[in-house]
Amino acid sequence: MNGRERLNSELERLADMLPEWRERLRHEAQFWPQFTALAEEILAIADPEDREYAQQRIDDMLATHGLRPDGSALQ
Repeated sequence: MNGRERLNSELERLADMLPEWRERLRHEAQFWPQFTALAEEILAIADPEDREYAQQRIDDMLATHGLRPDGSALQ
């Protein structure tokens, strides 16, 4: 598996986790530290030329769930 394939696999895994993960949270504040840690791990394994792409994918998955990268909800 090349770097981009691995990156996409990790991003898809994170995206697939989001709906159920958020549904089971007792409080929204529990989400951000966990999500941030996983997202940072993904960005760390990304090749330097893929980091912007990975960050955009992460931002897009948050937006899909009504969230912003800064932790606020979309209005």
